[in-house]
Amino acid sequence: MFMKIGLYHNYVRAVKDINEDLDPDLILLAALFLASTLLLYLGLFYDIFLGFLIALVILDLVIGYPMYKLDKKIKEMEARLPDVLMHMATSLKAGGTIESSLKEVAGGRYGILAKEMRRMLLQMKEGKTFDEAFKDFADRSGSQIIRRTAEVIISARRSGGGLATALMSIADDVREMQRISKERIAKTTTYVMFVVIAADFVAPMIFGLVTGVMMFLAKVAGSSATPLFQSMIFYFKAYLAISAVFSALAAAMIREGDISKASLYAPFLLLLTYIIYQVVSGFAIGFFG
Repeated sequence: MFMKIGLYHNYVRAVKDINEDLDPDLILLAALFLASTLLLYLGLFYDIFLGFLIALVILDLVIGYPMYKLDKKIKEMEARLPDVLMHMATSLKAGGTIESSLKEVAGGRYGILAKEMRRMLLQMKEGKTFDEAFKDFADRSGSQIIRRTAEVIISARRSGGGLATALMSIADDVREMQRISKERIAKTTTYVMFVVIAADFVAPMIFGLVTGVMMFLAKVAGSSATPLFQSMIFYFKAYLAISAVFSALAAAMIREGDISKASLYAPFLLLLTYIIYQVVSGFAIGFFG
């Protein structure tokens, strides 16, 4: 129904990973209907900006939650991958075959990877070669690290090189990559928090306070000053929206190294910014009024 490209392609894959019986198109259509209904209702009776932001958050939840679950699954597999590779390498060095090493891993406490190894063994019993089963697993995983690992292992088997040595080397490389990634996240957490707090907490509080003072002055000055104040309030909201979007872009780039993740962060930050702005401005109007 929809074009399965880009973000939607990832969404479809994530939904199918949660449950094969779920229809991603129907879920998205239901979310669109709910979002448009809330947008119309809130826009007519309360606040068009609030309605738009809540509708955006609903769509973000529908698309983002399955992708979050898939991303969590991928990270869990990547975290256990070095231990699995070392286990297989140890088994091969002890004289075992690749099939026997897979059986040992499948019986171990390796979470999702143990389940995937059992699936690989079942495929091999049904007639697939190890290379084909491992490649299928790598494609299913959605992980670039696992795909590259599969390519190296398959190449090592075809070239007749030492598979056990290759597995141990890959395990060490994956551990080093994970260490660097954790180190980057730890070092950038402070910067991300500073950007988000400044753009999505402090800025709306300041602008909300200024808006409250301006509305009080508008009442004192009379209706002739109202259009000017309304224009300034519009520019305040526009600035806060742009600031929230850029804070989402900065957080995604600094923390995740993937700017596309900003599409999942931005709606929540926009809604948070707007709610803080409205609450503070309402409080300031009541206080000064």
